[in-house]
Amino acid sequence: MQSMMKRILYFFLGLIAFLSLLCSIAASCVTNENLMEQGFLSYSQTAHLNVSPTRYEDYAKAICDYLDGKTPVTQIANPETGETEPAFSDKENLHMADVKGIVSLLKIVRWAGGGIVIGALLVLYLKSKDNKAQFLSDAVRGFALSALFLLLIATVLAIWSTVNFDGLFVTFHKLSFSNDLWILNPNTDLLVALMPLPFFIWYAGEMLKSMLPVLGMMLLVIIAWLKIWKTQKETETK
Repeated sequence: MQSMMKRILYFFLGLIAFLSLLCSIAASCVTNENLMEQGFLSYSQTAHLNVSPTRYEDYAKAICDYLDGKTPVTQIANPETGETEPAFSDKENLHMADVKGIVSLLKIVRWAGGGIVIGALLVLYLKSKDNKAQFLSDAVRGFALSALFLLLIATVLAIWSTVNFDGLFVTFHKLSFSNDLWILNPNTDLLVALMPLPFFIWYAGEMLKSMLPVLGMMLLVIIAWLKIWKTQKETETK
């Protein structure tokens, strides 16, 4: 029973650790104004709203500064008067507030999750000072199983996005937001004109590229666990 509880504990510690890293990367990507401007220049369609591509840099900065907590509202300078004004309509700003809440949650998971994992592993290590090999084996096993679990979910999401990205996009928004403020009209709402569906497909791809090192870490942990398991089996048969 105690052994099973320890295995579950290490599994959840691995889950929290990997999710903390993924949340950290996601938060960094969402608040990366250079990346966002690149996406705007490639996919935004704003001519009908009298917004020139020369202003995309300003809009990317306004959005990222707001999501990163650097400004209280999404604001941009009026090109004619030079005075700052809200970048979007009231409805769009309400949706932006919801998005900021998600970004804030990603940051909390990043720091709180990382702290919990480091603290818990330190305590477990000190309690297992007489059997460090067993501690390492249990930790690697738990982290490897959590990595397999996350890779399975990632595979399912990758297949879903390939087959029906629209469906995944809508489902994500329905699960993430408790309102329908995210349903905007590209003909009248600048926010969605800046970020049409192709923009999100591209952004998701760029975010995935940034997460590849974490996926590599997961694979290395799985390989390490398999090697440890093989060594233990060989030792038991002797």
